[in-house]
Amino acid sequence: VGLSLCEVSLRLFYPKYRHLAESNTVPPEISRIWGRPPDIRQRVLHPDTNLFHSFHHNNWGLRQHRNFSAADLTATNVGVFGDSFVENRLMDAPYSFTEPLDYLLNQHGQRFNVLNFGVSGYGTGQSFLRYKGFRYAKDLDFVVYMYFENDLGEIARNGLVSLDGAGNLVENVPTPSRGGSSLTSQLHLSYLILDVQGRLSSHIAERISEYRSEGRLLRKPFDMDRRLSLSIFKKLLRHWKHLVESNGSAFWVVTTPEAPIDPSIAAVLSEEEIGVIDLYDCFTGFDPTHAQLQWHHSPYRFENDWHWNEAGNRLAAICLYSVLAEEIRLPTWTEADLRTVLDQYYAAFGGRTSADSGGGGGNTEVPSQAAIDIREKYQAFRDKEREVALKKDIQKIVATPNKRIIRSTFDVYLDGRSLVWIKEACRPADTVERFFLHIIPVDEESLSVRRREQGFANLDFYFSGILIDDTTCAGLRRLPAYPIRHIRTGQFVRDAQGNYVNLWEGEFVMEHSAGGIERRVGN
Repeated sequence: VGLSLCEVSLRLFYPKYRHLAESNTVPPEISRIWGRPPDIRQRVLHPDTNLFHSFHHNNWGLRQHRNFSAADLTATNVGVFGDSFVENRLMDAPYSFTEPLDYLLNQHGQRFNVLNFGVSGYGTGQSFLRYKGFRYAKDLDFVVYMYFENDLGEIARNGLVSLDGAGNLVENVPTPSRGGSSLTSQLHLSYLILDVQGRLSSHIAERISEYRSEGRLLRKPFDMDRRLSLSIFKKLLRHWKHLVESNGSAFWVVTTPEAPIDPSIAAVLSEEEIGVIDLYDCFTGFDPTHAQLQWHHSPYRFENDWHWNEAGNRLAAICLYSVLAEEIRLPTWTEADLRTVLDQYYAAFGGRTSADSGGGGGNTEVPSQAAIDIREKYQAFRDKEREVALKKDIQKIVATPNKRIIRSTFDVYLDGRSLVWIKEACRPADTVERFFLHIIPVDEESLSVRRREQGFANLDFYFSGILIDDTTCAGLRRLPAYPIRHIRTGQFVRDAQGNYVNLWEGEFVMEHSAGGIERRVGN
């Protein structure tokens, strides 16, 4: 009973682990244990700001700002493979390094696509199988695999790729997790325990990072020695490079910036004659203090998570561009040029959050038209996400008896803290004009200082109006958490003389007691 109460409390009041416990995956995918399905949309908590952001994938299951079709691949295509450092689900998609890299490459008149194949928890084996199973693998002109230090462990854990007696690669059928493990991996409490353990021990923290990056508990313990894992790793890269080059493309391995590259890994890459982009050296070249700091104190990682932050992704985009531009023979840009161009990109998304560290201060650039176009494509994704969520909420609330509190031009429903407007036989133009909502709290101290003179919070619902189908318009807003005494809501337009005219309005009183809302009176 106690564990159940803890689980329910976490889900209601501390949803930090929702994106892990309720991660959207498709197990198994032909040869891989799990993968991202197309058109998924979730909300994920930023580890430092504690603000939610949209976590969505396109029609190919890639984390992009746009959908792709086969016709789009007539451009020069760069496919980036790897784990959570590539997928970057802990930040809003525009800040993940593949997007600013795409923006930089497209500044010279040539068409480029940077495709993000990252899936949290993937290592070399599943990344390789993701490339091999991609329908248009032959159309990728550059294949970039980002290596992270736990990738050898991933090879050992899942057993998807092994060696036979003759030393040849063998691809094995994935073994689904046991029912108990599958159930445990869906509990928020599991990730709280792992998180606490990770904060108590640096060794455990590294293991917990692997747990958390997968969004699933480990299926079996680490039971393979490093030497065998390294042998499989070497054969995998050899085979992967051969496949890429047989398609007339180039293969690169990127090493992450936490520490200098491991000598054993460097030896493998050298022996296999694989091009390397060493982000540790690149980060240090742009910021000499990087080599003097432990990763725990780096300005390029989150304060509350091991992964790199927006600043790290920004610098990774610069590093990868510098190498690819030379390979493709694009015009050479100085560091200052690159920073200026990227500032124009980030300006379209409201500047940089933690990306300001290592970036020479705030962003004062005016966004370019190309960046604005990208922002609008992102917005289209988010509008679709909001529409899907609104439909579910509205259908649930309106289908529940006794939720209607105002009946006028628009019917208004209240369910807990969710306020819904809905109008049958509605035209799209009916949602163009702004909804308004005035909330008068029980305690004026609940209001922001600038609102106390008015005595109410004024919330704008312009962005909430949607056309659900051909006959219904609706909008939804979550009410503030503080006790509310009185609400006035409605919609108005400007007439020909520029004066505001009410289309509809209503008001109701919410009376409170220790047990919650007792009575609602509407008109």
